[in-house]
Amino acid sequence: METISAFNASTVTVGQLVADDIRAAEVFKRLGIDFCCNGKRTLADACARAEVSVDTVLDKLSQLPTGNRLGSERFDEWELGFLADYILNVHHAYLYQNLPFIEELVVKVANKHGVYNPTLLVVRQVFTELKDDLLSHLKKEEIALFPFIRKLINGQTDPSAAFGGQAVSLKAPIDCMEHEHSYAGSLLAQLREITNDYTPPTDACNSHRLMLAKMEELENDLMRHIHLENNILFPKALALEGNYSRVVE
Repeated sequence: METISAFNASTVTVGQLVADDIRAAEVFKRLGIDFCCNGKRTLADACARAEVSVDTVLDKLSQLPTGNRLGSERFDEWELGFLADYILNVHHAYLYQNLPFIEELVVKVANKHGVYNPTLLVVRQVFTELKDDLLSHLKKEEIALFPFIRKLINGQTDPSAAFGGQAVSLKAPIDCMEHEHSYAGSLLAQLREITNDYTPPTDACNSHRLMLAKMEELENDLMRHIHLENNILFPKALALEGNYSRVVE
């Protein structure tokens, strides 16, 4: 990561650091620092909450190889429309494909082993809540928020025509989506705690082991998904809307 020593821990946010170099996400994840749902926290605040020293984090980040950032992962430099399409085609598609499969495993394992391992019943309850919440959330984004952003993009040359002269704003729906992201993050944290960091018991069956592996994969994908929206897509969209407002005025 370039000039990491120059960053001011009390002002730079963890979301900004990950937006600058996606590889920082893995560093934060290993240290227990939330870079997606709470990406707006400053590095100093995030470190304090995770009980990790800022110097430790800066040291880990400084060890990232220079000149090794893949162009395909410069999400912060992507055009807004391309980034929105990427989120829909990659992360939304991932959830639609994997949530039902993981749910089958969760139900199967809970039904078979929940009698003598009650925590599996709690896993089933929390995962079901997470799945239902995420599917509802995806629809809201696809039906309302993303088309709104697309209108902004397509109306660049004539902002007043983008919404028929109506006074509309992205702030309310984005605030709602960020709140739902935080709730999903809290459910993920519960699952990680209940499953002891997705660690299978010594006598776990293959279905149980696969369930835990898929749940950890889901967490990793969802953390990147939320990061892309909270820390890159939403700020870019709000900035674009702000440019329109100034033009209209």
